[in-house]
Amino acid sequence: MDLTDRIFARALGMGLRKQLPELSGLSRQRVDAIQRGADYTTTEFERLCRALAVDPVVLYRGGETDPRRSPARFRAAISTGRPTGADLRLLALATEVGITLGHLAERLGRPNIIPQRRRVVPVDASNAGPQGYDLGHAARAALTGDDGPLDSLTGTLRSLGVHVVGVRFRSDGIDGASIWTPGALPVILINRSSGRAGHPGALRATLAHELGHLLHDAGEADLTTVVSWGWRGNHAERIEARARGFAPAFLAPRAAVQAWAAASTFDDDEQLVHALARRWGLSFEGAAWHAKNCHLIEYADARRLAHMDHKPHITYDCDESLSDDTVGDPSACPGPLWRGLAAELVQAAQAEELISPGRAEELLTWA
Repeated sequence: MDLTDRIFARALGMGLRKQLPELSGLSRQRVDAIQRGADYTTTEFERLCRALAVDPVVLYRGGETDPRRSPARFRAAISTGRPTGADLRLLALATEVGITLGHLAERLGRPNIIPQRRRVVPVDASNAGPQGYDLGHAARAALTGDDGPLDSLTGTLRSLGVHVVGVRFRSDGIDGASIWTPGALPVILINRSSGRAGHPGALRATLAHELGHLLHDAGEADLTTVVSWGWRGNHAERIEARARGFAPAFLAPRAAVQAWAAASTFDDDEQLVHALARRWGLSFEGAAWHAKNCHLIEYADARRLAHMDHKPHITYDCDESLSDDTVGDPSACPGPLWRGLAAELVQAAQAEELISPGRAEELLTWA
């Protein structure tokens, strides 16, 4: 394909052909003329690439035109099929943000630890959940060096060089997505439109779940992984089952939980599960199943507690929320994809004169 063909192949692949004029700032007539073969300027080419969330150099050289084809970038449970074009664009933009941050972090000498610890492990088809538990325990020991409650998982991830940011997906069923490509900083997107984003225990589970994907899952031919929750034996479902096992084991290592429970006194199983959720930052339902997997309660009791109609309110010991960092002038706020660690790195790069103030502003308002 020639360059024009690559532009419009990507637009069609993302489902954004109709939105291309609005996203690029070019008139519909101009976009149609370009597709029919009209010459276009470098500025127009850059606008089209920005609309389609692709590096102009990559597209010019004949690189990625299908946004679904890229290694180890995205994992999420999507209940209603293929993501919308807007969500594919958001994922592609987040990929470019991660690449930019990887470059800045390297220049600044900041840590990018997850890629160093990344080890692809084939999923155990018959034992995915327990395999996830084992991987979660090992990752916790390797990445934090302790097994106590994490006051802030977002803070821990930030210290490991993972950019965590809240966005709004349009597709149903997405709680979070993890994105990484070689040389980039890992990015975890949390869907603010999901009810789980505002619940500390559920937010922590989603973050840990996506960390498991970043550390141990291989890339697929497609950018997205679609999960059918009712289809037993589905490879994607086994991957998700492993990540669901990874999350509580990373947040609350079994041996530490067992030692804590042995040193405590509880009136009944519900009180134990409530205390476990509060101390270790789990949802009540997640704590019930984790208590069973830590051999503290029986399966029937875990099932009963997990399916209670009215679960008790939990006042958490941990402090977990998504960052809304501002930069420079407190009245100014970066674009959604640049809050948190990204804003910090851009500020630091500007302060050390690695990038100009104009470039910093361009980055923070991009996407």
